[in-house]
Amino acid sequence: MNVVGSRRVYEGRVVNLRVDTVETRRGRYDVEIVEHGGAVVVVAQPSPDEIVLVRQYRYPLGTQTWELCAGGIDSGETPEAAAIRELREETGYRARSMQRLWSAYSAPGVCSELLHFYHTSDFTPGEPEPDAEEEIEVATFPLGRVREMIERDELRDAKTQIGVWWALQRRSTMS
Repeated sequence: MNVVGSRRVYEGRVVNLRVDTVETRRGRYDVEIVEHGGAVVVVAQPSPDEIVLVRQYRYPLGTQTWELCAGGIDSGETPEAAAIRELREETGYRARSMQRLWSAYSAPGVCSELLHFYHTSDFTPGEPEPDAEEEIEVATFPLGRVREMIERDELRDAKTQIGVWWALQRRSTMS
């Protein structure tokens, strides 16, 4: 595959949109690419049987969703520093330690966003520091209840589903 042209269609605060013209053995076509600087996802657990979720309004969906704490990585910031910052901003919790789990692309067919998953059970309470446009509710749920929410199709956020399944697996191996 050869790139024969590229143009920036949109440049925004969170994402950019680029269209590349590529040539393959089968012909020439355009590929739309959403450029994203990456994000972090934090599985915060006060205990092995609990998980912290945040509820916020998601404009593209037109509804509020329960999700794991997550957010973008600022320019020059490491993923670990972003995870610590996002946890503090969205929940008020101050992490004393953060364990890197893995990274995964959110939608590799159209988007360059790489999610960096972290876990912490070592944090202290504090006051949230949400961004100006965020209205966030924080709650701690029993893992079993969150699993049931997923199974009833009430919790549709993929990054949260992945983090919850990891926490459930971790709990079962700790028993």
